[in-house]
Amino acid sequence: MTRRGSLTRRLVISMFVLTSAFGLIAAAAGSVTLHREINEAMDGALREAARRLVPIVIDDLFSKDTTGASRQLAEGVSGEADDRLIFQVRDKGGRVLLRSYNAPDAALTDSLQQGFSENKGWRIYTEPAISKTIFVQVAESTAQHNEEIFEAALGFLVPIVALTPVSALLAWAMLVRFLRPVGQLRGDISERHGDNLEPIRTHTLPVELASIAGSVNRLMRRLRMALEAEKEFTANAAHELRTPIAGALAQAERLLIEASSEPTRRRARQIKTALRDLANLSEKLMQLARADSGLAESDTPSDLMGIAALVVGDFRHLREGGERIALSGPASGPMVAIDPDALAIVIRNLIENALRHGSVGGTVTVAFQAEAALRVVNEGTVVPRKELGGLIRRFHRGSTHADGSGLGLAIVARIVQQAGGALVLNSPASGRQDGFEAIVKFRLFAQQVRPASN
Repeated sequence: MTRRGSLTRRLVISMFVLTSAFGLIAAAAGSVTLHREINEAMDGALREAARRLVPIVIDDLFSKDTTGASRQLAEGVSGEADDRLIFQVRDKGGRVLLRSYNAPDAALTDSLQQGFSENKGWRIYTEPAISKTIFVQVAESTAQHNEEIFEAALGFLVPIVALTPVSALLAWAMLVRFLRPVGQLRGDISERHGDNLEPIRTHTLPVELASIAGSVNRLMRRLRMALEAEKEFTANAAHELRTPIAGALAQAERLLIEASSEPTRRRARQIKTALRDLANLSEKLMQLARADSGLAESDTPSDLMGIAALVVGDFRHLREGGERIALSGPASGPMVAIDPDALAIVIRNLIENALRHGSVGGTVTVAFQAEAALRVVNEGTVVPRKELGGLIRRFHRGSTHADGSGLGLAIVARIVQQAGGALVLNSPASGRQDGFEAIVKFRLFAQQVRPASN
């Protein structure tokens, strides 16, 4: 199975990698430039120091005897033993005439060529004076020179390295903020279903997403028109079929009475059975159309126990198998938030389903539980658990040989969903080794108390 990654995650990682790569390239290029510029600045400081020392040294040498040993200047007032620059003053023979207090006794270089050179851990600049009879050499420790360059480069690189993850975090935060409309659009689309085909609001979306939302709205508009046409056709067809089916049933009954031979009576009974099944299907289609139209919504409460008693009484008096129904519960039940007609359709379909698919002669129990729950149980073989979820699909009958349209539980599930309740199917039934159980949990009716007027 292919794992789908997050767009935000991909963008953040890509931006982090690119930012890091460009940052490293920029840091490397900057370090080279920084190294060159620092070297030039330090070399310029050596040259400037040597040229400033020339007149001072000349004045000092010509005012003193230069035939003796080299003289050392007194230590500076600062007392720092690691002054960055040292100097030596030498004659054309290479003898050291004058040196700074921290300069070595030995000559810094063997040759006295003007310019820069490196020797024995020193970077040296030599400046000639008085027709190249006096040479001033200013030097800086190579180790200290490199240390200063390293510190400068470190001060340049550390902010770049530190700011790279910070930039990644800022990029992530900005992407999350900018991609928030994508999540909003995804949530709006996921909320759309057969009962909610309202257009998605596009005025708060960016231009790129508004076009997508507009396409979805056009698709939902076409889908809503198709669903409405289907519902209208189903309702009209079922309604128009009721009268001719009733007339055909009456003719089949008359044919059954007037038939003089057994083959004719058998054929009349078959016609009657087929017409009765067609009438039942027409009735289910009418109920389905009413369920799709939002029948369950109601501002008035329904007496769960009272309506159940009426439906059970109707089965006992007018329908075959009504004597198998056992009703148990209080005389008056809780008031639930559902239309009375919708509640009657739910109870009637559950009882019909239990009578049709239960064992022959088995008892169908209609009972009430706490929290406004209705429980309908029939005897019979166990329905496999993997088939329970499919029983609420339209025209799905499961592994049964009983007649039926496959719409009863689908109608129940549709109405219960509209009423904000829950339908639970169990097999075997609770506390039994066999049978089938349907439990419907309704919402209690919360009556709004209006303040009394003065």
